[in-house]
Amino acid sequence: MSNRNPVPVGVRLGRGSSLTIRGLVHAAERLDRSATGFVVLGTKSLGYEPSTIAGFLARRTSGLGLVVEAAVQRDHPYNIARRTASLDHLTQGRVGWWVREHDDETELGLGEASSWTSAPPRDRTEDAVIAVRALWRTWPADAVVGDVESNVFTRAERIRHADHDGIFTTAGPLTVPTTPQGEPVVFGPGSSDVRVGADGVAVVAVDGIDDAIASGVAGLVVEIDDVDLWIRVLPNLVARGVVKARTDKTTLRQYLGVDLPAEPDLSTRRPAFI
Repeated sequence: MSNRNPVPVGVRLGRGSSLTIRGLVHAAERLDRSATGFVVLGTKSLGYEPSTIAGFLARRTSGLGLVVEAAVQRDHPYNIARRTASLDHLTQGRVGWWVREHDDETELGLGEASSWTSAPPRDRTEDAVIAVRALWRTWPADAVVGDVESNVFTRAERIRHADHDGIFTTAGPLTVPTTPQGEPVVFGPGSSDVRVGADGVAVVAVDGIDDAIASGVAGLVVEIDDVDLWIRVLPNLVARGVVKARTDKTTLRQYLGVDLPAEPDLSTRRPAFI
């Protein structure tokens, strides 16, 4: 048995793991029935936009976390915020955003010229995370009243502008209320909820799991091509107490043990409708 707490684990499906939509659905359904915490969906998953794939898988899974990749060189923060928040409602709190600095699958052969901005990739990415997280806070869920008798449907004064003015400029409000887990989980740099690398979440192959655990990582993403192999390996990892099993009735944030950050606090920002 391990002498430390079991770590949460997700998987990223490699190119050889599912070559068709049917294969991807079958893989996701099997992962959903296992103890796997989440699956990372990238632009290399069938070549489709990851949040579209996540929406398709949402109704075919019940507990598996769905983490979508997006790089801000081609994807504006407002669009990322709206898509991921919508998905988090659709899945009842199972969505995360895997932040990428650059995605050569979406650059249209233009390289860095494909970016919205000429700012360095790390700077624009960290700024985008700040902008997205502000947008997620613009419409608190408790602002939705829905009282037909009093004819009060929304407390409009609670809905705020984001007013982010950095490398990216966003005002908001978002068109989607605060999500079931407060906001989707952010994997990546800067003000992210989950740090990738440097003893945060390690990305490893199946045969690198024990070494990563021994190094003291806080979580794992295992790159797999063979779902059958992974499902055979996982129960042993859970039984040894090194990997945290997922239960069906949990949000991704709860599974990861990540609290909702206090910031950004938009309570002093200007109201959107007054």
